[in-house]
Amino acid sequence: MRNACLLVVVVSFSLIPNVRIQAQVSKVSSENIMDAAFDMKKASEAVDKLASDMSKYCKWGIASLDTSDLNVAISSFLLNHGSQVPETVLASNMWRVSFVAGDVIHHLAASSSQCDLGRRYSDDARMSDAASSVLMRLFWARSKFNKLAYQQTRWQEQESGNVEQNESNLNSHATKVDPDEVLGAAREMKEAVEVSGKVAAEAETTAVCLHSDSKVALDLTNLDKLVDMARTPHSYIRAANMWDVTVMEASAAQLDLIGTLTACSLHAVEKKKAMNVVSESLRAYTRLASATAAFALLALQQTEWEEQTTKKQFRLSG
Repeated sequence: MRNACLLVVVVSFSLIPNVRIQAQVSKVSSENIMDAAFDMKKASEAVDKLASDMSKYCKWGIASLDTSDLNVAISSFLLNHGSQVPETVLASNMWRVSFVAGDVIHHLAASSSQCDLGRRYSDDARMSDAASSVLMRLFWARSKFNKLAYQQTRWQEQESGNVEQNESNLNSHATKVDPDEVLGAAREMKEAVEVSGKVAAEAETTAVCLHSDSKVALDLTNLDKLVDMARTPHSYIRAANMWDVTVMEASAAQLDLIGTLTACSLHAVEKKKAMNVVSESLRAYTRLASATAAFALLALQQTEWEEQTTKKQFRLSG
């Protein structure tokens, strides 16, 4: 069973949606958005069903967010008046929904690792395997939703033309992000990704950890480009460029760490080396999740600013 769980992580890592769309992009249909949102909701409901047993066998703490919060986010940000599907959904509203699903994922990832560390009994193992399964289901559902949110962000930028020239249209409290803020947040995220890579590499050389021949190297090309762009004086960084590195490089690194936790947790109780790798993975995951969340908030700010500056050019309803 544990080999099967590791295989799920490896396969999912190789299947993270390639969102680097260079050609013209089309608007995402509201129907596709809602379908993807409800897929996330169903995956989140599977997490909720585990909560009672996880608390009993693994000392799983109370999650700050659950499916009820995801429901509220879907109704508030994706629907008009909480029930009507709009013709066009703002990309920023999609990202806000994604944030909630991300919080559910991070809590489950941290909690299931604690279950792994205490898996001395059959019930512990059962809960650990179940958590791994629903974690990957929710991660994959959110990845597909993020792909649509990225496409919608690209479409909005494509329709607006030169966003900077439309700043005179601005009539809200939204503000353009400071490149220095982007640079600082991008550097922290890059360092966190690099740390995660070192931990994953350590797991590969730890004999008691499970290994895979399908290991995929992390690609930080776009993150490096973004850092260089943020360094350039008077540079304008599009929201899509920011989301690109968030949903690709950072997400891949997070999934890599989840795989490391899965690979080393089997013998973490008995083997000190495996325990050390699991502990390092947890610290690296926490740092990466925090860095990614901080960067995503800036990306959301930039998305909202772009939407406000171009709202007179094309009609959006959210």
